[in-house]
Amino acid sequence: MINEWQRQSYLSALGIENYMPRMCLPFAAQSRACLLPDLAPGQEISTSILSESQDAALDLNPISVQKSSSISASEILTDIIPVKKMTVTVNAETILQQLEIKKSPELNPFSLSIWRPVTGFLIIDARNSSLALPTELLLKNILLSYLPSQELDLREEVMRWPMVENRFVARTEDDARNELQTWLSVENELRPIQKLWLMGNNAARYWLEDNSPISESYWQQRSVVTHSSTQTLVAWVTPSLIELLQQPELKARFWATVT
Repeated sequence: MINEWQRQSYLSALGIENYMPRMCLPFAAQSRACLLPDLAPGQEISTSILSESQDAALDLNPISVQKSSSISASEILTDIIPVKKMTVTVNAETILQQLEIKKSPELNPFSLSIWRPVTGFLIIDARNSSLALPTELLLKNILLSYLPSQELDLREEVMRWPMVENRFVARTEDDARNELQTWLSVENELRPIQKLWLMGNNAARYWLEDNSPISESYWQQRSVVTHSSTQTLVAWVTPSLIELLQQPELKARFWATVT
């Protein structure tokens, strides 16, 4: 047992003013009253005085500790702290399965075509340059009929994702959503958007709220998710220019939707 004066010195050094134990362990020695030594005025407590005080406490309160070989330490601790039983066997296979479940699939790089034909009008189209289709010519014909009396700016801007190349960082769909939603939010702050067309799968999937197939959202006006809380954007979701060229019968429905 530690001397009470020494215990108080330790607690004082730790900055603890009051201390109360939460429980009493089985077979622990009983607590003893702290005997204050008789000190003359100006006399300091020394090691010998503390030792004499501790010996006196032992003489006044002799303790007999019962020993038992039939009760183990694990049985005593079981009564104090409930042991949580593991219901699932942990091995290398289960750990690898958990890692595979948590790991998000990596997304292949892609690019988008962006047009700003007039002020406040933004068009984002899914891009596939390997097909070499006249998408720019089709969009020009659409806009000449859609905005016949306005001067159009038909310069195409290509936005590639990921925007910053880093081969050491995994790129997932969540990463694409965060980057593109942030980009659209900044774009709206710099050049407020009054009309927005999202054309094709990659042009729409990262800005819509749900994860439903994009084809189910075609020909509808949908709310767009951005990181800005000042304005809510609404966009027409339509097939891409490539889809319109590959399926000419969709052009009539496209025109009826946007007009």
